[in-house]
Amino acid sequence: MRTQALASAVEGIRDLVGVPPPVSPYVLRGGTQLTGRWQNGSFEGRLPPLSEHVIAATYAGGVNVKAVIDGKKVSLAQGPGVVTIAPRGQGGAWSINGNIEVSNVLLSQDRLASCADQLAEGRTMEIQARVGHSDPKLFQLMKLLCDEIEWPQMHSTLFLEHAIDLVCLQLLRSHSTLGTLAFKPQKGLAHWQVRRVISYMREHIGTDITLQDLANVVSMSRFHFCGAFRAATGVPPHEYLTRMRMKVACDLLEHSGLHVKDVGHAVGYTTSSAFTSAFHRIMRCTPSQYRRHA
Repeated sequence: MRTQALASAVEGIRDLVGVPPPVSPYVLRGGTQLTGRWQNGSFEGRLPPLSEHVIAATYAGGVNVKAVIDGKKVSLAQGPGVVTIAPRGQGGAWSINGNIEVSNVLLSQDRLASCADQLAEGRTMEIQARVGHSDPKLFQLMKLLCDEIEWPQMHSTLFLEHAIDLVCLQLLRSHSTLGTLAFKPQKGLAHWQVRRVISYMREHIGTDITLQDLANVVSMSRFHFCGAFRAATGVPPHEYLTRMRMKVACDLLEHSGLHVKDVGHAVGYTTSSAFTSAFHRIMRCTPSQYRRHA
């Protein structure tokens, strides 16, 4: 089955409402774009799955909104002071009868993910669709962004970047599958995750295994993987890997005729000095001394 390509937010909104959103000249980290206030008249049509998350704040006017998003029907009267969220990749049918004044944030997935990486502690999450939703915090953040776009001051780009970070945080706290900050963070890796990481270590013990390689095994960031692995095993991942390498090295020193340098290569060390240093730290003797007394 072919995956449907995602449309850009600018193109998707243009095709739906008949005019493109008036994006500002500021292009923020990750390609996120903003608009000032602009008018939306009546329209009806289908919004295709978009490559960005689209957040809209309503400032003036009143409309009747009907939408079908992810199979769910929505019908309401919408006035000022609310926000609407169209998540990335989630299209829908929209019908709006009336005129409203809105501003938009066209939020890139990369920008949201960089914030989620800190908040979600390695968990996967999805942004939830909202139509005419009351969220005073998010609305005020949208208004701050809009005001800065329309009346820029000194260091406007820096102001906008920080405000977008707060938008991302509020989206994750109140409009994502993470729920609120009251959720209990995962303290450590699950047993199956530990087994998967250890198995990867064994299978690749003769290669240069990076921390990112290990984090990728369980689809976590390096930062959260380190803490979760240590919580589950009692030692940092690098220390666990080093001890595993020394155990294999001891077995090779005892039962093979490999030169010490080749034993080091077999357990992932490119130089004899690095292997000897690591071996001595763990075993309190050099590889040659260990072999003589084995």
